[in-house]
Amino acid sequence: MGSASQPMLVVKANRALLRKRRSYSDIREAYEGYTKETQLHFRELTPFEQKKVRDKIIAQAKKDRLQEIRNYLGAFLLLCLLVFVGYLIFFS
Repeated sequence: MGSASQPMLVVKANRALLRKRRSYSDIREAYEGYTKETQLHFRELTPFEQKKVRDKIIAQAKKDRLQEIRNYLGAFLLLCLLVFVGYLIFFS
């Protein structure tokens, strides 16, 4: 069995931790200037490079779409096979 003073020790330790925490307003003030100062610099692409990137994205989307169709078709065929086998086992 635990000691009767143990819960008080836990409460005392939690209070000590709470004093160390910073408030939301302190944290917000510390980070407020960062969002205004941050500037993103993107490299300018030539029209040829833009077309190349666009073609890569389209080709990858097509591959992903075909892979998804294959997965659905495979799952459907597996389900049909399981239903057929179940039908043969239970009704024969």
